[in-house]
Amino acid sequence: MGDQCTLRLVRELRQVERSEQLAFTVRYEENNIRDIQALIIGPPGTPYELGFYEFSIKIPSDYPAKPPVVKIRTTNKGRTRFGPNLYANGKVCLSILGTWHGSRGEQWSPAQGLESVMLSIQSLLSSNPYTLEPGFEDNERANDTENMEIYKSKIRHENLRLAVITPLEQGFQNSSPPRRTAPRVGQESSAEEDSDEELEPEPGLLTESKFRDFCKRRLLWYFEFYQNAIEKGIADESRRQGTPFLQMPFEGYGNVMDGEWNYIDLQARLLALRDRLMEETHSWPVEGLALVNQDAGIAVKLRGQHEQIAAELKAYPQVIDLSLVDGNPFIWRLTYVGRNESKLEGGIIKIKIYISPRHPEEQPRVFVESPLYHIRVSKLGVLMYLPSHAEEIGQHIEGIINTLEDDNPPYNPLMTVNPEAAALCWGSELDRRLYRRKLRSSLEES
Repeated sequence: MGDQCTLRLVRELRQVERSEQLAFTVRYEENNIRDIQALIIGPPGTPYELGFYEFSIKIPSDYPAKPPVVKIRTTNKGRTRFGPNLYANGKVCLSILGTWHGSRGEQWSPAQGLESVMLSIQSLLSSNPYTLEPGFEDNERANDTENMEIYKSKIRHENLRLAVITPLEQGFQNSSPPRRTAPRVGQESSAEEDSDEELEPEPGLLTESKFRDFCKRRLLWYFEFYQNAIEKGIADESRRQGTPFLQMPFEGYGNVMDGEWNYIDLQARLLALRDRLMEETHSWPVEGLALVNQDAGIAVKLRGQHEQIAAELKAYPQVIDLSLVDGNPFIWRLTYVGRNESKLEGGIIKIKIYISPRHPEEQPRVFVESPLYHIRVSKLGVLMYLPSHAEEIGQHIEGIINTLEDDNPPYNPLMTVNPEAAALCWGSELDRRLYRRKLRSSLEES
């Protein structure tokens, strides 16, 4: 690979990593930057909503004269076609990649790059994927309207099962011994839970800690969205519960989305994942205490960072306390008072920051202890925020404060973790007034 191509690829990778795009992330080895793994989040408002889709991106030696070679890895071990352009064998059918002829002007050019490739792939995660199949664009065939809805329904189900729940279950298996959750009273364990094949991780899927942590944090952020989607599926697909998916006219020859509707099972598995994540979060301070007793480097470093950041925040009138809980450097408490004339005016907001003994490989998880009705605070108390530099704890504190002080955030569905609050915040004028009243009421309670 020529020096100019290498420099260009390095520049593009840095650009993607610095991008404000919340919808994708990449990982690669410094000694082989041509072998890239990408994780793309399904766009809100589509059947792929908030699913985690993994792709391999191979950069040819004559890049950017030639486009990257892209394969989808979220395929249920080669058994599931996630859309007309996303094949079970991994093929991604897209004109920019040269895997589809497309129209004039849609082909690859050296002016394009990694970010445009990922945005083009994201466009395949469409609100109506049925119409992406050639010959089915115009909804003129018999039964097309009904098939469109059935196709979206089964993608919604498999998005939750195969692109959210299963990879996170496998992520826990890759980092710790597998554990079974007992079925609820009156509920039999599913065949999938009893299957050794289901427990075997899909090759490459969430095996790297960066992707595992990325998805775990987002499951905590978006938990209520997933829960709402499952509850809606239980209500809408009750007559189909336990029945197999219907095959679409363009599916066949092993390139299909087979399965059956079973939202009841998905609900139990999602709740088990939530419990597992909370248990893991609360285990970090316990694990950290052992490192404190050993005088381990990370414990010493975190204690020093706390002293430095706490001293700097003394000049910040809104932060009245930044302390270690029980002297443990792996769990911090931030107490913030709302600024005068801001939406948080008068509120006293207490926040717990859990820091992993493997930081920065695993990022902090932040919970608001005080009642706070806010678009960035989930019903679990999880605070959604973005640090400018994930490696530095000080930048996490700054990100938390910036989130609290952002009175007029632009609409971004990937930055909202409370569906009800988000609907009010960006709804009608009446809705917005109701949001402000609920926010004010929670601040008074705090």
